[in-house]
Amino acid sequence: MKRSALIVVGLIAISVFLLSAGTIITQPQSKFPEKEIAIALRNVGHRLLLHAGDSTSRVLPVKQLTEGTYRLEFKSAFAFVPDSLVSIVQQSLEATPVPLNYTVNVLECNTEVIVYGFQIGNDEQTTLVPCLGREQPEGCYVVVLSFLQPAPEKKTYLFALALVSLVVTGFVGWAYSKNKNILTQAPTFIIGKYEFYVDQRKLTFEKTTVELSDKETQLLQLFAQHINQPVAREVLMKEVWHDNGVLISRSLDVFVSRLRKKLKDDSAIQILNVHGMGYKLIINS
Repeated sequence: MKRSALIVVGLIAISVFLLSAGTIITQPQSKFPEKEIAIALRNVGHRLLLHAGDSTSRVLPVKQLTEGTYRLEFKSAFAFVPDSLVSIVQQSLEATPVPLNYTVNVLECNTEVIVYGFQIGNDEQTTLVPCLGREQPEGCYVVVLSFLQPAPEKKTYLFALALVSLVVTGFVGWAYSKNKNILTQAPTFIIGKYEFYVDQRKLTFEKTTVELSDKETQLLQLFAQHINQPVAREVLMKEVWHDNGVLISRSLDVFVSRLRKKLKDDSAIQILNVHGMGYKLIINS
């Protein structure tokens, strides 16, 4: 008993640990590699100016507005094509260890009005790239890049292990409880050397346990209530099958034969066919 209880407690502890570990590990990483992002954004600015035909103007230092949001400013005005902007940003960020989930907005310097924007996500449903091919006129622009919070990394194997542990814990507890009930609960009937547990649909003979089907249990219960007394076929069919048809009558004979086999270890027990009436369970003294 003590050993089974310790096993159950141990499995519960393991399950709690795995669930806690899975929760900790799957928390999203909130820190962004600022240096790599700054280099990538300066590369974006440099290539935008080159694409606009300007190889001398400066790209101003990258500013971090909030965690995951960065602002890129330019010394001089320039024109840009959305197609080129999208391609340049993607290529520059692919060379850095940052998640490719972000939005880019191009603002007019003086009014802070958004003149163009797009979003890159994990799939087509979260990727929005409008108005390609329409060149934006020369002007003073600011590029603001905001990273979307990365989805938690799913360590599904930890949750699977935790789930398995919980299932095993439940099974061990159920098996322990069931075996304990078998040991402590009194049998419903004593049939010769057999102990008959109706609720559990089981026969025990010394250290052997014999499983019974539902109808076998009902049939044996009727016999056990009328030991050494004949029970009519009509009564057996009505109580067990609630019918008295020909097919049910044949089923009765089949189930009686099965019960004989399951009671064979005690030679004192017999289920006799009472001609013209039914069956009788007898126990020879």
